[in-house]
Amino acid sequence: MEKNFNHEESLTLINEMIGRARNNVHNERMHFIFWGYTVAAVAILNYALLHILKNPNQSFWFWCLTIPALIVSHFIGKRGKKVVLVKTHIDKIGNMLWKGHVVGVAVFLIIIFAAAIKHETPQMFTLINPIIMVFVGICEFASACIYRYKVWYWVAALFWVSAIVCAFLPVDLHFIILALCMIAGFVVPGHILNYQLKKSHA
Repeated sequence: MEKNFNHEESLTLINEMIGRARNNVHNERMHFIFWGYTVAAVAILNYALLHILKNPNQSFWFWCLTIPALIVSHFIGKRGKKVVLVKTHIDKIGNMLWKGHVVGVAVFLIIIFAAAIKHETPQMFTLINPIIMVFVGICEFASACIYRYKVWYWVAALFWVSAIVCAFLPVDLHFIILALCMIAGFVVPGHILNYQLKKSHA
């Protein structure tokens, strides 16, 4: 038999779910750190190869390294699930948000490449990094709302402002901006979560 909750009981239940979800986010800290370092490293590699290779366009193929990184990320996620004892509906929403982000980025890249090849407009490739930064900013902002983790509001703002800045910079510098954003927006918050977890267990 279903129990009817009054207003106060409903708020208490929601706050408990958010509290559990925030605790579970600590177990996802390795995801943030892993993807922060991975994307930053590939971005810097792309920047360097743009200036080294005889055919600079070949440098973009190194982003295929993110495919095996997805596999590694999957195993990191499975390891984190063993630690999480209680999964809430809020956790599922947060996870689906980022899975949707991955699918959205993949669809966006297919559209960009197809349109650029069909219409012979390579200038469209200059939109890739800024728009992906906008996508990440949206996910960070939504995550901040879901988990009530205020740092992610600032991270979202960082990605959005950086996307605008990219519009005024040469394409090669987009990769440096992206690398800096990933370090500041993923690696640093990931280590903060790691520190908070160790402190809570001390």
